[in-house]
Amino acid sequence: MPRSSAKSRTRTEFKFPVPVKVSKPRFKLSSSFKNIDPRRLANKKQVEIEVGTFESDGCGNTVTAVVRKGTVVRLTVAPCAETRVVRGDSSLKSLFLEARRRLGGTGRPPKFKPMSFAELQDTDGGITIKTITCFQICIFGHCFVCCTTPDGSQLMCGARVVVKTP
Repeated sequence: MPRSSAKSRTRTEFKFPVPVKVSKPRFKLSSSFKNIDPRRLANKKQVEIEVGTFESDGCGNTVTAVVRKGTVVRLTVAPCAETRVVRGDSSLKSLFLEARRRLGGTGRPPKFKPMSFAELQDTDGGITIKTITCFQICIFGHCFVCCTTPDGSQLMCGARVVVKTP
């Protein structure tokens, strides 16, 4: 007796464990960062200076220092142009938290404390790496980079994975 064909579904859920590779992307300092004279920033009301980029396939996440009268008051991280804000479901959030945990991270990155621009230059941008957590997730042979905002309130991930079906 022939089987009846399965009904078409509009939605389904199932568990499908897959290997996930996680790594920290390389941080590359801006070529002009070390050449800026901190004394010239002392009288500037506010200026934004590119510190460097977390490199990845496609676009990188650029980190900028907001400097007021010679003091770095905030770091910002710019998402890729094609990134859009979406509310992640619990399984996606748990994947990101597990990826960060496996790389030795904690719940939130340490809070950025204002410092002179000269101090930031002395760290070679190292403070950026401590206060902004970025990691690359590779799944099904496609990779994307996620970065936290410096306050840890958002996680920005590139939305560049396109899967072509036959």
